[in-house]
Amino acid sequence: MSLAQILDAYSEEYWDFKNAKNNGIHKIANYPASMVAPMQHELLQLLVNNNPDYHKMLDPFHGSGVTLVEGQEIGLDVFGIDINPYAHIISLAKLEKYNPEDIQKANDVLLERIKQLRRNKKFDNHDFVNIEKWFRSDVINDLSIIRTAIRQEKCERTRHYYWLCFGEIVKKYSNTRTSTFKLHVKETDKIDKMENHIFTDFQKKIEETYALIGYPASGNFELKCGDTNLVMNSLDKESFDIICTSPPYGDNATTVTYGQFSTLQLLWIDALDFQYDDSCVDNFSRLDSLSLGGALTRNNAFYCSPILTNYIEKISPNKRKKVLQFYSDYENSFRLMVRLLRQKGRMVLTLGNRKVDGVEFPFTEINRDLAQHYGMKIEYVINRNIVHKRMPKKVSKLSDGKPVSSMTRETTFLLRKERWI
Repeated sequence: MSLAQILDAYSEEYWDFKNAKNNGIHKIANYPASMVAPMQHELLQLLVNNNPDYHKMLDPFHGSGVTLVEGQEIGLDVFGIDINPYAHIISLAKLEKYNPEDIQKANDVLLERIKQLRRNKKFDNHDFVNIEKWFRSDVINDLSIIRTAIRQEKCERTRHYYWLCFGEIVKKYSNTRTSTFKLHVKETDKIDKMENHIFTDFQKKIEETYALIGYPASGNFELKCGDTNLVMNSLDKESFDIICTSPPYGDNATTVTYGQFSTLQLLWIDALDFQYDDSCVDNFSRLDSLSLGGALTRNNAFYCSPILTNYIEKISPNKRKKVLQFYSDYENSFRLMVRLLRQKGRMVLTLGNRKVDGVEFPFTEINRDLAQHYGMKIEYVINRNIVHKRMPKKVSKLSDGKPVSSMTRETTFLLRKERWI
């Protein structure tokens, strides 16, 4: 039976996964627009069942690591890339796994160290530009104590675990609003009324999280934190059997500001424990500027889709530059993904169409055109309603100040590589 015939047996409503939630390991940290774990697991399992020779999987926009974890659990060797260091930290914790006995022992030592630092007040007062804007003075004091205690932990793997837990506490006690992924300061009265339970919450977090992560690791993995296109260009062609990802649907600044969501946590976490360039958080918009279609893009497209050309004419001239920048970056990504896929390998792309200037950007159809141009056969298309994906109801504002509603539908393409490029 062909893969298409197997998928035909599912109802369209099945893929909405209305009652499914990202539980267990995927609850350890919050991250915007995470993929639905049960759906990714089922699709990957179908691909492996269809071709038992599939062993290596790539997610070049791994986000919180959902596809990597599900691929690892199936037994695939997984490789992930993301430009956002916080996504890297979350995914590393999920894939690295931790021995619960080791963590339990380390927790006792860490909590005792925190008590001593609170008593003797010999800790490093953390500081960065505008720290007082984003954190209350008592919060800065308490977070600095925990940060000092974590840095004194001798085992790097264990520090990875603690930085993950610490990042969630940092976010919780920051002065930023939770109604948006962009950084906006809360109202003064809400900041003043916030109760400080930092030490209790941190203890609860480190004692609960390792039970969700699971142990031991179930497959090999490798993560790279950096520019996706640069990393993919450095890899040997035809290295992967499966590419499974959900790429950005547009530039971060006007879709999902992953960088702004992550910056406050990254300003507290010690970058020396992770392999990334901490200059990416020099300011609150730099990470988003570095991402696909951002202000710092330098790529030119190898192929210009006529669908894009037709679309550009429908939006105002001042909106065109960002759309063209994003398309150029993404077209490079698509071409590189095809280059890295083995002959007869499969690509699973989860896509959505956002709006620019009130006009829907036909990202799904552009991907269909790119697939045909680069020798990828569309084996199957799944359309689903977005039910549980963590997205704000309003993601950006137009030039007239009106908010833009986020998307409610996604399309997943199952593609097969048919020819060499």
